[in-house]
Amino acid sequence: MKTIVTGGAGFIGYHLVDALLDKGEEVHVLDDLSTGKKENLNPAASFHKMDICNPGLNKLICSIRPEVVFHLAAQVSVPRSLVNPYEDTRVNVLGTVNLLEA
Repeated sequence: MKTIVTGGAGFIGYHLVDALLDKGEEVHVLDDLSTGKKENLNPAASFHKMDICNPGLNKLICSIRPEVVFHLAAQVSVPRSLVNPYEDTRVNVLGTVNLLEA
């Protein structure tokens, strides 16, 4: 099964990626590495560095043609959301809408 994991370089994401790879799935990780770590990336997965708000997301999704998308990309820091609620909304709301429209 072809899958995409957004936020796949984050703590939960990289564990999910490893579990999917262990099951023999084809995994594509989409992460901008703003909070995820490059060293978390499993080399057996295809990595695409991209912000989920990027208008080019649609083209990437169409080229991969996944059967399943696990959406874990988010801005989760409460202190950061209090300092910059607009960025929090951009990533968590508009990024999700961008992914759904793709």
